[in-house]
Formats: sequence, C-alpha cells, structure tokens
Amino acid sequence: MTLHSRVRKDIMDKLVRRVTVVQGSGENRQANVVYKSDDEDEDNPTLRRLEKTIRHMLKAQVIASQEAYQRHVEAVEKGGNSWVYEEPKNFMKARRKAMKEMRKAAPFKMMKFGPDDDDDEEDE
Repeated sequence: MTLHSRVRKDIMDKLVRRVTVVQGSGENRQANVVYKSDDEDEDNPTLRRLEKTIRHMLKAQVIASQEAYQRHVEAVEKGGNSWVYEEPKNFMKARRKAMKEMRKAAPFKMMKFGPDDDDDEEDE
C-alpha cells in the first residue's frame, strides 16, 4: 500500500460509513456490504430528541427576531414617532409567534397564550 492510497483510505474512513454494492437486476438483485466504518453511531433517541428541541428553539429565536424587525420597519415607514408606541406590542406579537414555533418540538407541554393567539393575522 502506497502512502497516497493510505491517505485516501484515511479520508474515506472519515467521510463514508458504509459502501454497498448492488449486483444484478430485476429479481436477481443482490446487495453486498463491502465496507463498513468501525465508528459506532453515537446517536441515541434521547440525544436526537434533545437536538431537535434545541433546533426548534433556535429557529423560534430567528422567527422572533425576523418578526420583530419586520414589524419595526413597517412602523417606521408610517412616519413620525408612532413606532415608539408600537414597539411593545410588536415585541409581544413577535414573541407569541416564536412561542408557537417552540411548542412544536417542546419535550414538555408549553403554556398557551390564550384566545388571542391568532389575532396577529388581522394586523398583516
């Protein structure tokens, strides 16, 4: 084995988990695993669920930021100082929209905000 092929094998070890060769066609098809990585798959269901929850929380923060920014820009476009008075309401609506996203993947039941949850659609 040359140095070049050893380097390529080391790279393949890091990138590829398994190589399966499918031979034949139709009903005479056969699949053979010709390479399988020695690394154990460390994903377990608990960590996958935790990662999904964290991803949804981060997505909710992005949604809140985008929503708050968009509402701020719209308030400023109205002109004058009205944006100052609208900011608290805009932040509350952005937070409410983010909480809806967080509820999707929460590992526990999250509090609802009440009957006015969908009222922010009338402002758009």
